[in-house]
Amino acid sequence: MFDASHPTQGRRFMNARDLVLAHAAESGVRVTQLESDLLPAFSTMQLAHTAEYVESVVLGGECDEWSGSRPDLGRLALQMAGGTILALDSLLSGETMTAVHFAGAKHHAMRDRSSGFCVFADFAIAAKLAMSRTRVIQTPRGTFRVPMRVAILDIDAHHGDGTERLTSDDDRILTMSVHDRSIFPGTGRGDDPASHVYNTPLEPGSGDEQLADAAAYFVGLCERFNPDLIMIAAGADGLDGDPLSTLTYTVEGLEYAVRYVRRGFRDLPMLIGGAGGYRPDDLTPRAWARMAVAAALPVGDSERTWCDLGDCDYELDPEDLEDLEEDRT
Repeated sequence: MFDASHPTQGRRFMNARDLVLAHAAESGVRVTQLESDLLPAFSTMQLAHTAEYVESVVLGGECDEWSGSRPDLGRLALQMAGGTILALDSLLSGETMTAVHFAGAKHHAMRDRSSGFCVFADFAIAAKLAMSRTRVIQTPRGTFRVPMRVAILDIDAHHGDGTERLTSDDDRILTMSVHDRSIFPGTGRGDDPASHVYNTPLEPGSGDEQLADAAAYFVGLCERFNPDLIMIAAGADGLDGDPLSTLTYTVEGLEYAVRYVRRGFRDLPMLIGGAGGYRPDDLTPRAWARMAVAAALPVGDSERTWCDLGDCDYELDPEDLEDLEEDRT
């Protein structure tokens, strides 16, 4: 995918998947492997990007600002976006309540350019696709179908500037980014409640306590916003020891934040994207795997819940997760 000099190493995705599957195997959980080569339609990509930009990536080989032009990466970028769309489809069809795509949540991509190792804004695309679906509401005046509402929490260490900018014009999407204020891209310092845009810029060295407070704030926002779908850009680059931020989260702190949100919305579908994380052989995959399991805790009265990993599914039995049930004190 990328040479050793590139901060984004593809093996982190496989390492995270292996950790999740190992947990499933140790717990005696049934595993089903799925594969898909879904490439999004041109019109789908235009939900977030200009036609000219999509063409420049797919036909011209333009990729991220680190790699320059590489024709092979155009298809890879489409596949990454396609994985998020596939995960979304599994949620909207009712097949699963929790879908995880570790290569998803490319939150820096802009409408007409790549940024921050992000080529296509898959979370913005997925949110807009979700809004093409409707939900049924009951009122004294009758039954109506209304567009879905989407809430996006970004806990990557970097401000989710692309996702925010590409969705802020739609009042059916709420975004909240929790990020290190001292690093790239240097934005995300304020809120715009009228556009349902919220930011929690953290001081260098901030850790689990600040992240937990932000997760609680997000749940409060969502209780008023009333979303139909929760999306989390579950970046692991805020971990203490990651080379690209000054934050000091622990794996347990990230896990707690995701579990807290899941428990606040047990009956809502949830889409998890991996976003950033630059310790590909240890911290990043370990945190991603723990957050994936935390997001797939039992939902409502269901005995089981599914976590869709894009190219594999694993089924989580509540009895197998008792050791993860206690909240952090």
